[in-house]
Amino acid sequence: MSGIEQRLQEVTELISLPEVYLKVRQLMDDPHSDIYDFAEVISVDPNLSSRVLKVVNSAYFGFPEPVDSISRAVNMIGIGQLHNMVLGISAISSLELPNDILPLDTFWRASLFSGVLARLLAEQMKLAKSEHLFIAGLLHEIGHLVLYSKFPLQALAAQQLAETQGKQIHEAEMRVMGCHYGDIGAMLMANWKLSETLQTLTRNQPVPARAGELEVESTLMHLAHACAHAEATDSGEAADTSVDAEILDLTGLSQEELENSLDEARSISADMEKVILA
Repeated sequence: MSGIEQRLQEVTELISLPEVYLKVRQLMDDPHSDIYDFAEVISVDPNLSSRVLKVVNSAYFGFPEPVDSISRAVNMIGIGQLHNMVLGISAISSLELPNDILPLDTFWRASLFSGVLARLLAEQMKLAKSEHLFIAGLLHEIGHLVLYSKFPLQALAAQQLAETQGKQIHEAEMRVMGCHYGDIGAMLMANWKLSETLQTLTRNQPVPARAGELEVESTLMHLAHACAHAEATDSGEAADTSVDAEILDLTGLSQEELENSLDEARSISADMEKVILA
């Protein structure tokens, strides 16, 4: 492990998730827990319970009738999706790391778009457990937050290298530091004891071919990442034309399917921004 990687490991060990999330995860591991146990834990935190209800009532789920209680919310979306919602909200609050490179609201807006689009594309591809792609897309770039806030000189050096030599940012980061933002994000997730699947997708999103049996999911995340950054750069005007055609071919999705998902992702993301990023 290089010197910078050792320092990154030490930094990520200091970033923890809120206690309420840890309690939810304990319930996930308890075979005797039920809906009311989850509702009780979440209801103790007024801010979290309010945000969960707002997400459940957002266009992301599109329920025809309002959901007015945490217990009903858990019953409607299931424990797995509840866990993902709590994890996402908890991670955002834990990673409020100020930096001079990219505003946090801009970063999380692109990340939220990636998560929403990844889920929609997974549904188009009829992938099992497509809802997991939302949290993977939302958190796949958290390694950059660590870099921007704790190692700004190295982050800027990598950005400059990418611009001057026409390299992808993960390639430039490898040159400068011996690891890239996906590695750092996976390192943080390992410290948080998140799933191996989430770690693998985060680590390999820049180069999906290295994801092994998760190559399809990683490719989908790579596509969502590219679209999100095109949206941020082009104000949504060219996201559907800025994606590598080879990557799109690997997913088996048509250009029309991508464009339809992009339109839906823009609408859902705008709605969820008011809740998750408020």
